[in-house]
Amino acid sequence: MTTATEALPIDLAPILALTVEQRTQLIQAIWDSLPDDPEGHGLSDELKAELDRRLEKARANPNGGVPAEQVIAAALARSAARRAS
Repeated sequence: MTTATEALPIDLAPILALTVEQRTQLIQAIWDSLPDDPEGHGLSDELKAELDRRLEKARANPNGGVPAEQVIAAALARSAARRAS
């Protein structure tokens, strides 16, 4: 499995050699360079349509979903079971 850092097209060694404060400043500079309104950036028309469909479904039936706590608990239980086996 490829990690997020392995997938980057740059050598991270110089960046990882920076102090925590320097890396934090770099992160802030990168964050500040992102558009203020990223709506739609990088999303295909198909994905936008799917997200719109899901949003509309959620708005039509606000009590139809599963509480986040329940989803997280189930995911953690599955993860623990995989580690145990």
